[in-house]
Amino acid sequence: MDVSESKLVDVARRAGCSPATVSRVLNDNPNVDIRIRERVLQAAMDLAYVPNGSARSLRSTKSRLAGAVIPTLDHAIYAAMMNSLQAGLAEKGVSLIINTSAYDIDLEYDQVRLLVERGADAIVLVGAAHRPETIALLEQRNIAYVFTYTAAATEIGAAVGFDNDRAGRMAARYLLDLGHTRIAMLGGITDNNDRAIARRDGFVAELRESGVAPLSVIESAYRVEGGRLGMRQLMNAGNPPTAVFCGSDIVAAGALKYCREENIAVPGAVSVLGFDNLEIGELTSPELTTVDVPAKEMGTLAAQYLLATPAQRQHIRIRELPLRLVLRGSTAAASQ
Repeated sequence: MDVSESKLVDVARRAGCSPATVSRVLNDNPNVDIRIRERVLQAAMDLAYVPNGSARSLRSTKSRLAGAVIPTLDHAIYAAMMNSLQAGLAEKGVSLIINTSAYDIDLEYDQVRLLVERGADAIVLVGAAHRPETIALLEQRNIAYVFTYTAAATEIGAAVGFDNDRAGRMAARYLLDLGHTRIAMLGGITDNNDRAIARRDGFVAELRESGVAPLSVIESAYRVEGGRLGMRQLMNAGNPPTAVFCGSDIVAAGALKYCREENIAVPGAVSVLGFDNLEIGELTSPELTTVDVPAKEMGTLAAQYLLATPAQRQHIRIRELPLRLVLRGSTAAASQ
């Protein structure tokens, strides 16, 4: 990290606040406590920190280049969002560069730096968990950024997505309403993944608040084989579940594959619920019940935010989109 990138973080550390708060003070945002404001201004003076110019609308920049850093290009998890994001930007003559982070926030920071060095005037990220240096870099350079797949934004950032805790609760409530009490989860890897953590926590909380203890919560990479191995572990336990919530349709496809190999009836013996509503869910046997994620809408709204003027962005910086269940053949009421 070079000196110009680290200075905003240094000001925040010296003032005892977040980089976002420093940025708000230096942009003359009135919604900051006067004592914090004085500490920030004094720290900036002590460090001889000089911020860049004011934010610009992406539509008026010279580079007309935006970047996106997504966790993976495997399968189709982020394809719908990227397609609509690219289409929305292209309508205004803005090009999009897509990089991947492999769910690694350190690699994500490197990719964001690379995009900034190449002249990107706006960045799209996934989730709300990022290195502080990543956000500090974007704020110091006055680069517009928006989080997706989450409705949680920084103090001055933006988020276009959904409530992942609520998504987990929706899945749990659906299985509970079907009469299941032996319920397990094949969730995603939670390391540096705020979305997977929130979905797991919401799922477990809804069960426990209803008086049902989850049988097991297993983490699995978003791969078919991960789902197959996770389902084998669940079904070979002494008290196997009658319903399993999978953190991705890819994982759910692996769970269904294991059941098919072992002649375990779905949904007769065990109901399987997915997440994402990918096309693979219509190709499994039985077809997969899943939680539909508004991926296309996220991409469209993220593009609209980045193309808006700074004044317009204040009114559209947090957009929580609804989720819905897509009912197919992989779930049924618990057998009595």
